[in-house]
Amino acid sequence: MAKKYICYYRVSTQRQGVSGLGLDAQKRLVRGRLRNNANIFAEFTEIESGRKSDRHRPELRRAINLCNETKESTLV
Repeated sequence: MAKKYICYYRVSTQRQGVSGLGLDAQKRLVRGRLRNNANIFAEFTEIESGRKSDRHRPELRRAINLCNETKESTLV
């Protein structure tokens, strides 16, 4: 069975998110590392300051919960 990957991307500012530069770079890096044959099961994106704790990152929590539910996915 092919391994499933759940991807979480985050940028710190609204400007980075709107420009797409930060997110595009993260996605390219992840896809390059996983190679084209990787099974990306789900992707989550968030625009949130790094100063805030994880409890203020609902998309990160959703990604972690999905990993726990599937039991066979890896969070990247």
